[in-house]
Amino acid sequence: MLNEVLILLFFSVVSVAIFRRMDIPAVLGYLLVGLVAGDHALGLIHRSHAMEQIAEIGVVFLLFTLGLEVSIPRLIAMRNIVFGIGVIQVIVSTCSTILLGMWFGLSWQASFAVGGALAMSSTAIVVKLLTEQYELHLPHGNISLGVLLFQDLAVVPFLVLIPIFADPGADSLLLPISLALAKGAFAFALIFFAGQYLIRPAIRKVAATHSSELFTLFILLIALLAAWLTWQLGLSLAMGAFLAGIMLAETEYQHHVENEIRPFRDVLMGLFFISVGSQFDWLVIIDEPLEVVVLTLGLIAGKGIAIMLITRLAGYSSGVAIRAGILLGQGSEFGFALLAVTITSGLLSLELSQPIIAAIILSMAISPMLIRHNEAIACRFAPGYAGAIKQHETGLEEACRDLRGHVLLCGFGRTAQNLAQFLKREAIPFVALELDTEIVREAREAGEPVFFGDSSHAEILRLAGIERARVLVVSFIEIEAAEHIARNTRELCPEIPLLIRTRDDRHLERLLECGADEVIPDTVESSMMLARHTLAALGEDPQSIEAMLDEARQGHYARIRAFFHSLEDVDLQTPDHHHLHSIEMLGSYHAIGRRIDSLKCLQTINVIGLRRNGVTSEDPLHEVKFKPGDVLIIEGHPDDIQAAEIEVMSGL
Repeated sequence: MLNEVLILLFFSVVSVAIFRRMDIPAVLGYLLVGLVAGDHALGLIHRSHAMEQIAEIGVVFLLFTLGLEVSIPRLIAMRNIVFGIGVIQVIVSTCSTILLGMWFGLSWQASFAVGGALAMSSTAIVVKLLTEQYELHLPHGNISLGVLLFQDLAVVPFLVLIPIFADPGADSLLLPISLALAKGAFAFALIFFAGQYLIRPAIRKVAATHSSELFTLFILLIALLAAWLTWQLGLSLAMGAFLAGIMLAETEYQHHVENEIRPFRDVLMGLFFISVGSQFDWLVIIDEPLEVVVLTLGLIAGKGIAIMLITRLAGYSSGVAIRAGILLGQGSEFGFALLAVTITSGLLSLELSQPIIAAIILSMAISPMLIRHNEAIACRFAPGYAGAIKQHETGLEEACRDLRGHVLLCGFGRTAQNLAQFLKREAIPFVALELDTEIVREAREAGEPVFFGDSSHAEILRLAGIERARVLVVSFIEIEAAEHIARNTRELCPEIPLLIRTRDDRHLERLLECGADEVIPDTVESSMMLARHTLAALGEDPQSIEAMLDEARQGHYARIRAFFHSLEDVDLQTPDHHHLHSIEMLGSYHAIGRRIDSLKCLQTINVIGLRRNGVTSEDPLHEVKFKPGDVLIIEGHPDDIQAAEIEVMSGL
């Protein structure tokens, strides 16, 4: 077993590194490892019960992280796409596959399982490429995300129904399906009741310890315990993990849970895909080329065209519909999971599944190339869409051709619209770039200089006259897009002042490194405005108030960024180096009688103050020795603070 593990690790490191360098999804690298090392190639690894169990646990963690990404508010916000286009797409894809499968001699139960597997699209591939191409917030990106969200939800009923359909002793499906639904409802109620009254309070106490090890162990316990519960009820392991993920997604620790669980998910999912690849007989491509080609083209073109037609009937333009079809025309990692359940339950033999596995793998390999050129393909087959894009660009270029000294606004949401009101009062010209077509339409009808355009594209910035603009302002809070805009801005116009708005100050340093001149965090600025109004109400001199606020803004808010964090703040995805923490010195502590500068840990964090006898010194001398009752106030990352506390107490 150890020999096989070492072989798998070696090949995985090499293949994933190569695939990452080639910008190809890592899942294809794992499949290649399984294919090369499996019985149908080099024969270095063999199927075993232990490997199958590990792969099944990999599916459990895949569904757990899927549950973490299911947001009820997001579902509500995207309900028209999720429960409209998404529902119709899954039904159409599944039903058409059932008809084709039965025509080729499969049972309707096996055809249903295959239909479910082929109806899914790869969330990992689509989201990764949309993010890299800055298309997440474009219309076709929103459609794709909504459809993917419903596909992810649809995995769970397929996992429940496939074993039921595989039961040869079931004369009527009504009773087992009703029983499965009842068990699922009971598991849902039990897990959510436990989550509300047991897990949520417990996870807060665990997070309060600032122990990454304890937090990870607790999350592993919850995920596997929920999977065990649904297994005991006769349902799948993955369903319990999915429900546990949804439960934890409603807590304030969602992102932290996802970060902690990701290494386990990636490793175990890698083993799952390796096991799938090891079962794949690549000779099927040579022995049955027609079947593989037909299935692959059916998966890419058939599903893509179906999504395109559904999207078009939903009222979107032909270009947007084509781009959405291209994005979603591939197989999915969930397809492999459903096929594994189908094969295990006996609905489909491993031999019959080979062309299907080949089609999913080939579609996932071909899809990234199509997605990267989705705009060009849409323009080729929808001339009207190409004309609309050209018209937008032409209108933007004509409007900005003679414009000089204007403010360029990236985004025209509420914040930018408020800013525009002040610019108009001062007779300062501005141009806004916005991706929401409804905002663009209404703003232009009202006479505002707002244009449809993706401000993350350098060409759009150039057409908007960035070289002649006085200031560029990024008013939205998507950090990745803001970073890309900053880099493009510095390449096109290094001297232009660049202001970027963020929700808080956690990304401030990153944005400054990308070229921002000023980063304006909403939370920090709102607290400063509150201070201004409070001091004014107390009768303080307005000039002294402004001087105080200007001083606070110096050094990018360096003097006011640190604060005492609540439990809700300990799990934020971006590391925060501005936690305030106080340590009360007890007589038994190692630091008693020692100087501040003698403790190594205090050299890596910021000493804010020392409180002694009720008096706080904001600039304590480093040669001062600690006494019992002193309170040391420090600022830093939670891990550094924890290390400092340990050294202060025990000297370790």
